[in-house]
Amino acid sequence: MAPDIAAERSRVSVSAKLAVVCLCYAGLAAYLFPDTYFAALGTSRLKLLYLLLPFLILVGLAVAAIISQPRAPASWLRHKLVSRGPGATITLGIFILCLAAFTAFKHEFSQMVPFFADQILARIDAALHFGDPWRWARALPVPNIADRALYILYSQLWFVVLAIVVVVAAWLDDTSKRQRYFLSLITCAVVLGVVVRLVASSAGPIFYDRLFDPDMFDGLIQSLKASDAGPDTLLIADYLYSSYTTHKASIGTGISAMPSFHVAIVVLNALFLSSLNRWVGALAWIYAGAILFGSVYFGWHYAIDSYFSIIATVAVWRCCRISAPKSSS
Repeated sequence: MAPDIAAERSRVSVSAKLAVVCLCYAGLAAYLFPDTYFAALGTSRLKLLYLLLPFLILVGLAVAAIISQPRAPASWLRHKLVSRGPGATITLGIFILCLAAFTAFKHEFSQMVPFFADQILARIDAALHFGDPWRWARALPVPNIADRALYILYSQLWFVVLAIVVVVAAWLDDTSKRQRYFLSLITCAVVLGVVVRLVASSAGPIFYDRLFDPDMFDGLIQSLKASDAGPDTLLIADYLYSSYTTHKASIGTGISAMPSFHVAIVVLNALFLSSLNRWVGALAWIYAGAILFGSVYFGWHYAIDSYFSIIATVAVWRCCRISAPKSSS
């Protein structure tokens, strides 16, 4: 079976077009908001990512090798280092540029667009759940150790998991699945992180007392203060609010409730990993469920933010399906 040259050129064309789209996204952020973009690009958290990338690559390659060729993972690794090394390196570099761009857009939109949708979203949430969803979530008997574990999963490991999945995708054998993941990722960043963010600008329950009514979510704030990980969550909220009021950007800053990008990314990762291996996918869906619950439990989002993100992300994943190129003899 000889490779179909036209199909190979088509594959390269898709990857090249995707790279151009991502670079345009990053370039637009750098052009419109240069101070914020380069502040985010040089933040300590991204510098840490630069240092951790070799380790993440090793972890990602090990996972991808076991998934792709479980009987001879070492042979697969050697082949991948030759065949995917340059492409994967470029992919990861573009990913870092787009991370800074996402922060720049999120941070600047918080400054430019008023939070006008919170009261509407809060009313919809209460109507859908016969009361505030956070009350149902925090009424559950969650022990301190589970409260702390959920905080770690939500606030500390989310970005690490995203980085590892990106590394896995960058080195993956299956070109169509790799391209589908990154096309879905940039589509979510643009559609959810830019368009929906502007159309439904909101801050979330944890910021409601500072921006709107100091009493409406007072029960949530008091519950957070009394829990094991709640004070740490409130410290992050203080940091984000300070960044918002002082207009000081860092990676991940910017206030945005609708849609929940935390939930969108873990759902996208679960869809992608499920297409590779059902057991890894099952773990990814369990993690996605934990993030969905945590988004309401810690007050970062209205429940409807996450519901919308799930529906939108599944729709994006379906629309971004890329047919595998055929081969001819």
